[in-house]
Amino acid sequence: MHRFVACVAAAILLPGAALAQSRDEVQFMINLFERLQPLSFAKHREYCGFVGFGSDGQLDATEPAPGNMDSCPLDWPQGMDVIASYHTHGAFDFAYYNELPSDVDMLSDQSLQIDGWIATPGGRLWFVDWERMVTKQVCGVGCLPIAPNFYKSQAGDVAKAYTYDELVERLSR
Repeated sequence: MHRFVACVAAAILLPGAALAQSRDEVQFMINLFERLQPLSFAKHREYCGFVGFGSDGQLDATEPAPGNMDSCPLDWPQGMDVIASYHTHGAFDFAYYNELPSDVDMLSDQSLQIDGWIATPGGRLWFVDWERMVTKQVCGVGCLPIAPNFYKSQAGDVAKAYTYDELVERLSR
């Protein structure tokens, strides 16, 4: 019974965790993005990589690769059992809906058949489930470092989760 209650509590406290591999993975991603967000903001660019299990069976991430303001190229890593991609959304910019994953983010993960993790300038952490084509906020504004000049109202109301079709509709407004 205690195990069931703990699982229910984790699902309530970390809504995206139900889709994630484990609580350890969620914490691993939070720690990774806490270190990466300030660099992404300072350089006004995305940083990306992969998450997976190394030959020692431990969760690991590839070295963050620099991208540009709205994309980030990735090379598939050797020696890692990849489970997900990760990337930041760079510095806050009024010209972008950078508080949400993009349709391209979701399609990229689907094409690679891996899940995805996305950190936004407002400090949100998103998880993309490539099989269901659903993205969910693991934690909201301020969960991760927030970009200078972040303006919360720019994105309008942001739902806790979107299907791919809902996201495409939301981004076309």
